[in-house]
Amino acid sequence: MYIFNILDNANATLCEGILVPNELFNVVATIIKGIKIVVPILLIIWGMLDFTKSVVAKKEEDIKKYQKAFVSRLISALVVFLIIFIVQLAVNLVSGVEDSTNPDGTTVSDIWSCSKKFINGVDTNNETEGEESSN
Repeated sequence: MYIFNILDNANATLCEGILVPNELFNVVATIIKGIKIVVPILLIIWGMLDFTKSVVAKKEEDIKKYQKAFVSRLISALVVFLIIFIVQLAVNLVSGVEDSTNPDGTTVSDIWSCSKKFINGVDTNNETEGEESSN
């Protein structure tokens, strides 16, 4: 039943000639949000492990090695987080506000609006709320 909902043209957007289901936009946006949450958590866990190894290590060179590993992980996590933030900011600033709709119910977007939908997701609750209120 769910697969037919994905293939429904009314719940899709036409992006530069390619019909993209709105659920795909939401899946990609969820993955991006997950990366923004998981990367700092992993950084904290790995940092705790590095500092634990550093405290347990008796040699000065091992202590420096674990501290260097922590700093490189911190920089990597910061770069990943900032790249995602900068891309989201740029796409949100450049993207258009309005989309047009074809007679068959398909939404037509330019490439920037489609990029914005991949980053932010699409609100699909509007159709279900309208159906629930009519019952």
